[in-house]
Amino acid sequence: MKNKRYPKTILATACVPWTPSFDFDETIFRKELKGLIKRGIHNIYLFGTAGEGYAVNEKQFEDIVTVFADEMKSPELYPMVGIISLSMQTMLDRIDKCQSLGIKDFQFSLPSWGVLTDTELNNFVHGICDPFPNCRFLNYNLMRTKRTLGIKEFEILAEEIPNLAGVKYSTTDCNVILSIANSSCPLRFFLTEIGYGFGSLVGDFGFLISIAASRIDRAWNYLNAAIEKGPQETIKMQKELADVSHSLVAITGSAKIDGAYDKMFCKLLDPAFPLRLLPPYECNTDDSFEKYRVFLRKEFPQWIEEETC
Repeated sequence: MKNKRYPKTILATACVPWTPSFDFDETIFRKELKGLIKRGIHNIYLFGTAGEGYAVNEKQFEDIVTVFADEMKSPELYPMVGIISLSMQTMLDRIDKCQSLGIKDFQFSLPSWGVLTDTELNNFVHGICDPFPNCRFLNYNLMRTKRTLGIKEFEILAEEIPNLAGVKYSTTDCNVILSIANSSCPLRFFLTEIGYGFGSLVGDFGFLISIAASRIDRAWNYLNAAIEKGPQETIKMQKELADVSHSLVAITGSAKIDGAYDKMFCKLLDPAFPLRLLPPYECNTDDSFEKYRVFLRKEFPQWIEEETC
């Protein structure tokens, strides 16, 4: 829809590779970004949950963002940085640092130490967005923050805050997706694989890529399937991705934080990409990764690039 404040596209994460001593591996990180760009991804975000934005210290944040901004400096690229902190002042300081490096797109999460009241919510979102009128902001709407927002709340915030541009929302609830589709809210909502299939049939959504990152050319087909090929192909691809997702959890065992899975998707594109996460979080093992890779090759070869098989 023409009134949306952020384009309909694929939004992809950049995970952070760590050496065995948990130093930032700049070489592999730059290779990762180049690979995403080569595959047509121009809207890349850093430091969501998958990007360990909750775990880095200020030096790590500054060092990694500096490299990210350098690799994403071409005018046709749109780098986005996630701002996750319990401290609103820390968030503002980080936005200032990113702005100095030329970054103008940000995603923010609500502070999660306690559930924000309605007044606190309004003060917080205004406090993050209002000082930076030349920047665009997406809300990362997830239960880790102890409060998820509904469409009515977003309608009010969008009316008050012109540089609030979108929402990352990993919901698969059909009623929630329908409520967004039926709203005239100008924010662009990004759904992940399972929710996006239904969402693309009933409304105007962006695609927040995760498990489909192992085959980005096919992910682009999924983005446009509802318009170009109709509901039958859309539902077919949605079912494929749902089956892949369920199998991934079965292969890796106990539930882990998001980045443990996203780094497996990175490793499918670059076998040198390390799976490790900053402590104390548990990563998936190389054995689990290999089982998943073999599974994809055998059961869903259309979702893995041929040269990585």
